[in-house]
Amino acid sequence: MQRHIANTMFYSLLFAMGGAPTIAMLIIQSQPHDPAMFYQIFIGLSVMIACVLVPVILLQNGYLYLKRKDDVLNEKIEPLTHFYLVLNVLCLVYWLIYQFT
Repeated sequence: MQRHIANTMFYSLLFAMGGAPTIAMLIIQSQPHDPAMFYQIFIGLSVMIACVLVPVILLQNGYLYLKRKDDVLNEKIEPLTHFYLVLNVLCLVYWLIYQFT
């Protein structure tokens, strides 16, 4: 498997797992809310976002898996690899800031 294709598949799956809770938390924090309902809203939004995000990522990765030997695609997909890596780092930084502030 080509390097950039493999990295894109890995980083996108990582984002699919960590991005849904992060997006849900950002949506919750942008709205005024009752602290007693915080947990239920967080879980509900995480599941809803994951139900959209995960299938899209799986379709993308299925396509990449089928084209895994394509050298041209490997070079074209390099920016997407960096994009997913940056998204994962931003999600991690967000949760670290949230945890320690």
